[in-house]
Amino acid sequence: MINDNRFSDTETLAQQLADSVAGKMRAVIEERGKVSLAVSGGKTPALFFQKLSQQELDWAKVLVTLVDDRWVEDSDEASNAKLVKDNLLINNATLAYFVPLKNTEATAAEGLMTSENRLHEQIDELDIVVLGMGLDGHTASWFPESEALTACLDEQAAACCCAVMDAPDFPQRMTMSLSLVLRSKNIYLHFEGEDKNQVFEQVCHEHEKHNLEQMPVRSVLFQSQVPVNIYRSA
Repeated sequence: MINDNRFSDTETLAQQLADSVAGKMRAVIEERGKVSLAVSGGKTPALFFQKLSQQELDWAKVLVTLVDDRWVEDSDEASNAKLVKDNLLINNATLAYFVPLKNTEATAAEGLMTSENRLHEQIDELDIVVLGMGLDGHTASWFPESEALTACLDEQAAACCCAVMDAPDFPQRMTMSLSLVLRSKNIYLHFEGEDKNQVFEQVCHEHEKHNLEQMPVRSVLFQSQVPVNIYRSA
């Protein structure tokens, strides 16, 4: 099920997304005493993160992790972990527990098992996932034509994450697998701008829905396991 929400400006979009995510977080905490949230990087989510950090909820019961990250130190401006620490783990959210994907191994391939074991140990359930979308139709680090794409999109895989060694711009990345994302309870897709709205129209083209390799975000949109809430600007 896809629920498409469009907003007229970035500020309203970020606030409404933060309100919705926080509401689900409160409900999960009330139900089982803790909640896990996986978020994405890029330029789009910073304002959403800031709005979410101001929400009133029991942040000490919140685990935050990343859908994907570049294989760089968390002091690097390209690091999604840095983005989260600078914009989300502030204000009320300083009490949240953060689980990074990056570790001390030299390459993403070498660090795969450490990242895999960390996710297995720390996350018993993945409650909420907030994804982004690139102009090439990728989400997470599931890139068209990547050698890692088949493994990333294997719905039957037991793996929580995959090493990506051929991503654009920053070749080495660690990403959650589709199988883990689809074991979550709630998925959000968050993007802004007319250019991405046009990409989204291509993604939703009736005759191309099953062409996951060309636009991997389709793997999340056109599945029947988890409801998807789209939050985008008009």
